[in-house]
Amino acid sequence: MSNEIRVVDRQISAFDTVEVSESATPTYDRDDGRLRAAYTANADDEREYVFSIYRYGDADTFSVADGAKILDYGEGVAHVLTPADAYEGEN
Repeated sequence: MSNEIRVVDRQISAFDTVEVSESATPTYDRDDGRLRAAYTANADDEREYVFSIYRYGDADTFSVADGAKILDYGEGVAHVLTPADAYEGEN
């Protein structure tokens, strides 16, 4: 038995959209700007996300939409996949 795997491996910038399985755990490389994820190709929980950059400065907390995926954080900046249907960023 084998499973077909869908691979997402692309450079991504603020406000770009990407479809990823809700159950996937994507990674983001801050240095090269690449988003990577792998999950079962027949996943029935794909969702459209907007790549968002949150600046939280010296705060200990920041708010994200339900269902958001935190990809990377540090030095007052967080890279987040925000569900497109919940996105409230600038156009």
